[in-house]
Amino acid sequence: MASRIDASRMTPLAIKALLALVVVQAVMKFAVVFFVKYEIRRKMLDSQYAGKTTATEKIDRILLGTVLLLLILLFATGRVAYLSFAVGLYAGMTLIQLYFHRFSRLLPPEELPPPPVSPIKLMSYAIQANPEKPWKELTIIALLLLWVLYRLLTEPLTLP
Repeated sequence: MASRIDASRMTPLAIKALLALVVVQAVMKFAVVFFVKYEIRRKMLDSQYAGKTTATEKIDRILLGTVLLLLILLFATGRVAYLSFAVGLYAGMTLIQLYFHRFSRLLPPEELPPPPVSPIKLMSYAIQANPEKPWKELTIIALLLLWVLYRLLTEPLTLP
C-alpha cells in the first residue's frame, strides 16, 4: 500500500529546510563582510554595479518570493504565535532601520561609487567601506541567526 504524504508534517519540514538555507546564506554574508578585505569587496561591488544604479534587481525578486513563500507556509500551519511573530517583525524592522542610520557620514572621494549613483548604490558602497559601523545591530542579528540555526539543526520537527 502506498504511503500518503502527511501535509501537516511536510509544511513545517519545508519551512525548516528553507529557513535553514536562508539563515546559512545570511551568516555567510556576515563572514564575507568581515573576513574579506575591503579592496576585494570593492572590486566585487564595482563589477556588480558596472555602470548601473542597482545590482540586486533579480535577487530582490527571489528574496521577496522567498519571504512570501515562508509566510504562506507558516500561516498554512495554522499555528502562528502572533505575539512572537509581532515582536520578531518589530525587532527585525527596527534593527534594519538602525543599521542604515549608522551610515550618515559622507564617504571620502576615494570610497564613492562611480556614476551613475543611486541612493542604494551609495549605501552599498558606504556599507562595504565601513561594515563595522552598525556593530551593535550586526551583533544582535548574528547572535539571533546563530541561535535559529542551532535550533534548526538540533531540535526535532514539532509544531507548538
